[in-house]
Amino acid sequence: RVTAENERIESELKIARNIQASMLPRVFPPFPERRELDIFATMIPAKEVGGDLYDFFFIDENRLCFLIGDVSGKGVPAALFMAITKILLKREAMQKVSPDEILARVNSVIVPDNDACMFVTLFCAVLDTKTGRIEYANGGHNPPLLTRQGRGFEYMDVSCGFVVGAMKEINFKKGADVLGEGDTIFLYTDGVTEAMNPNKEMFSEKRLKDVLCGLKDKDSAAIVEGVKHRIDEFTQGAQQSDDITMLALRFKGNNSG
Repeated sequence: RVTAENERIESELKIARNIQASMLPRVFPPFPERRELDIFATMIPAKEVGGDLYDFFFIDENRLCFLIGDVSGKGVPAALFMAITKILLKREAMQKVSPDEILARVNSVIVPDNDACMFVTLFCAVLDTKTGRIEYANGGHNPPLLTRQGRGFEYMDVSCGFVVGAMKEINFKKGADVLGEGDTIFLYTDGVTEAMNPNKEMFSEKRLKDVLCGLKDKDSAAIVEGVKHRIDEFTQGAQQSDDITMLALRFKGNNSG
């Protein structure tokens, strides 16, 4: 009976993992007809299901919303919270409001019924593919890295902000920048920088930056896959302790053919 019950649980978790994976964009390139950008992302859960999320979608003809997040905790509770958060984010983004308002609206929906006191860190951005202008808001998430015109990656100077879902009536700060042709922005969760090797050393923000600088001329898929390869080398087979999620977006310019 114990064996049968374990097999049932394992089967249900596999189904849950497939459902969760199907909620995230998995077809690349996602917009083959759009020449203005190159985007790639991946999420590797530490358990059968995870609490990380990413998404990207056009909210009108020229504006692309892209985001990444990390739910507190792991396993099934985090996965459920992740699914709810992802749905809310897209719903609010499609109202064509700014990233700071997106986070504020999602926060106001989650907080009243959040009896489990869970929260999610989020970085949400909207890119105008005609001009390269990017607006963003940070909800307690790791700062992205940006490379300009083939130079090395640098951490963006973004406001840290407060996590989403933990406290009502939070005001999030909106930032803005302009991407030039060939500029690439890299988003990630702390499962990247906190990945540990057998000696309990973390991959670290410095190693991430160094690895990215060596990949600065690659396309978005090669950047993400290159970082994952270096993490695998660094951890030397040590058990993954946290979900690993990455998203890279290269702006190719409105005149790219």
